[in-house]
Amino acid sequence: MAKTAKKDALQRRLILLSICAGTSLVLGILGFIQFKPLMEAENYTRDLRVRFGKSAPIASEVVFLSIDKQSYNDVLMEEEISAHPALAEMSTGSWPWRRSVWGHVIRRVAEAGAKVVALDLMLPTPKDGDDELLLSLDEFGNRAVVGGTFEEVSNLGRSSVQLALPAMLAAKGVGEIASDNTGGRVGYVNLWPDSDGIIRTAHYRRVFQDTSAISLTGRMLEKAGLGDRIPAGASGLIRFAGPPNFNYKAIPIYQLFVPSTWEKVFQNGEMLRDKLVLVGPYGNWSKDVLKTPYPNPMPGPEVHLAALGAALNGSFLKLPPRWAPIVLLVAGAIFALLIILATSQPVLRLALLLIAAIGYAVATFFVQDELSLVLPVVNPALTLLLGGIGCLSYEFVLEQRAKRRVSGMFSTMVSPEVLAYMQEDPDRFRLTGEKKMATIFFSDLAGFTTISESVSAEDLAKILNRYLTPMSDLVTKFGGYIDKYAGDAIMADFGVPVWVDPDPHSHAWKACWSALEQQERLQSLKQELKAEYGCDIDARMGINTGEVAAGNMGSDKKFQYTVMGDAVNQAARFEPANKPFDTHIMIGGKTFEMAKEKIEARFLANMIVKGKTEPVPCYELLAKKGELPETKQQVVRLFEEAWKLHAEKKFQEAITKFDEALALEPDDGPSKAYRKICEGFLHHPPPEGWAGEYIQTSK
Repeated sequence: MAKTAKKDALQRRLILLSICAGTSLVLGILGFIQFKPLMEAENYTRDLRVRFGKSAPIASEVVFLSIDKQSYNDVLMEEEISAHPALAEMSTGSWPWRRSVWGHVIRRVAEAGAKVVALDLMLPTPKDGDDELLLSLDEFGNRAVVGGTFEEVSNLGRSSVQLALPAMLAAKGVGEIASDNTGGRVGYVNLWPDSDGIIRTAHYRRVFQDTSAISLTGRMLEKAGLGDRIPAGASGLIRFAGPPNFNYKAIPIYQLFVPSTWEKVFQNGEMLRDKLVLVGPYGNWSKDVLKTPYPNPMPGPEVHLAALGAALNGSFLKLPPRWAPIVLLVAGAIFALLIILATSQPVLRLALLLIAAIGYAVATFFVQDELSLVLPVVNPALTLLLGGIGCLSYEFVLEQRAKRRVSGMFSTMVSPEVLAYMQEDPDRFRLTGEKKMATIFFSDLAGFTTISESVSAEDLAKILNRYLTPMSDLVTKFGGYIDKYAGDAIMADFGVPVWVDPDPHSHAWKACWSALEQQERLQSLKQELKAEYGCDIDARMGINTGEVAAGNMGSDKKFQYTVMGDAVNQAARFEPANKPFDTHIMIGGKTFEMAKEKIEARFLANMIVKGKTEPVPCYELLAKKGELPETKQQVVRLFEEAWKLHAEKKFQEAITKFDEALALEPDDGPSKAYRKICEGFLHHPPPEGWAGEYIQTSK
């Protein structure tokens, strides 16, 4: 028999190993063929790491001059506009500006000593001012770069890629953008997204129609003498310096030519010395926006700045070697198997699998931040989770077989209900309980004995079912647990055995709302039962909140989940305590404190219940918050004023106030009850030390 057990254990381990290995193999194949959902999920995790991980440092050598408006006529004064011809062109109100503006920009920046100035602009068609721009390019060509672009053109169903050079340099031909032409003054501004449309990679050189072209940022680096900063392979995963609008400072371009800002912002040009200056459109008016790992679109110039900064700081992200994803898949499978073998508790196993998967995902954040290494997340984590879940599923099947064996052995020895508990979880039929905060509800039909004597047994059962069904539905609607029925009485618990509401104390107001809706439903039910059976029904309810002992209570053979404790007894006593006050719902002080933001109630009494010596506050539950009629509000106010007078032993003044309340509502039960009490105290005063307590004489 021992040999059989060992054989079964070995077989189980081999099957578990096969499940984990098979999971890693399937996911490895899906990764190899680039299964789209997995690729999209992996890209999403990369983007999360970029958003919430460490940002690249801002490159101090870079200056960003932004074209933040189409016209500056609402920014500049006339005397400022007259300070430079470029400002006059910028303030005409027409866009695009005359191209001589860009000639002025290149000249101003280059003469200030910048290493390079680049225009992130496309100027493919001839325009006025091209000659002036060309003069600046010829004069400062060793430090100036203009944007070109490769455009996809469709013609008769065929598509091709064409180069669009700036109009003033078009005659120079494709050599202007060639990477091997150190004197070239053009760099492509194209930024190629991944398959999901998001830009994650900077391409500094690419081959088009046998021409090795260089990007705008690549040309800037080479002209600045920093071509060696371009990564091997001429492309790299960008580590961004921050989300859109929160990375490189944008300096409005007009400030180059206004004397005050030229002196203050640019320090008469000193701030531009030895800098790499990028000029580009920026702001809500610009349509040059791109999708990046950040949720909001990023202006095109900011992506170029990120590519430039990544090269200058060497802050590229790196992908691991090709063998690394395979190793991580195998490691995920092994780790899943170890977790399954380490413990036999299903919940603990699942928790450990989740913790391990989440822990690995979190670890990739730190690896990326500290080592700039982008490890795969989705496939290794899925191998761990799915492999483990596959093992759990297999063992669940084994467990079901074991349950059937238990059923065969014990089905004639225990009841079917107990057998179900035994099969599912042996811990469930322990008799131990736990302390929990809960709200307890009791209700009882008034005059039920009279009703039962006036109708047949069959009709009595129908009446009870007609009453108990909607009342029970309204208990469960608000998350209550039907603890028990005792004839016409209902006991329900709110807050146990579990409470799924995010607010752990909401059971108090939900119990109150349930009672209010029961009373509301009872009004229509009264009419129906009166018409059908000729009987009048009414219900009194008691609600109390407190700490209870909750759990399976009973004997070894028969037990039930219920609650016990002083809070339960108090709720049970509140229900009959309605009778002398002619009220329908009485709630305890703890319930009122926890539910007062959701209910309308009035203080009813400091009640000394039978068997107790200390008074407990109780309230009459009247309505949901904001639904109490104006007249009733006045009655409540007068009643509470009268009660305070009665507690101060000013009984005649209290009677006057109670009469005012009864004038508004002649059937107000609490006012009637206390008026009678005050009249009694006028003839037989209360004992010394009395402060308004009400003594309940019956349970």
